Amino acid sequence: MPQLMKNPRARAGAVVGGLSLALVTGLAAAPASAASSGYVYSTNRGGEGWYYYGNGRVYANDIKRDGYGAVTQVFADDGRRLLVTVKDTGVNNGASWKTPTLFEGYHKIRACVYKTGHKPTKCGPMKRWYVD
Repeated sequence: MPQLMKNPRARAGAVVGGLSLALVTGLAAAPASAASSGYVYSTNRGGEGWYYYGNGRVYANDIKRDGYGAVTQVFADDGRRLLVTVKDTGVNNGASWKTPTLFEGYHKIRACVYKTGHKPTKCGPMKRWYVD
C-alpha cells in the first residue's frame, strides 16, 4: 500500500474517495438537524419561540418582565395561513407549548409579544424551516 500512495494518481483518488465519503455521511445526517426551527425572538427580545423536532412541540417563552406575554406563531410556507399559536405569560422560566400536527414541508415561525385581549405586536421576522 505505501508504494501505491507514492503514485500521484493513487493519492488523488484516495483524497477524492475520502471527500466523497465525508460528503455522503454529512448529507445523511443533515435532515434530523434541519427539522428544528431554531430560536426566534420578538423585536423587543421579550418573547422567544421555537419548534423542536424531537417531540414535535412548538414553544413560546416570556423572557422579559415588560407587562407583555410571549406568543409563537407557525404559518404555512406562504406566510399567510396561521397553523398554530402558543402563548406564554409570566416570566417564570417555564415555556408553554403545544404539539400540533405539522405535515412534512416548509413552514414559517415567528415570535411576538401581546397584551391580553390584543393582537400580537413587536413580531420578529418569520423564519423558514423544513419539517421532515
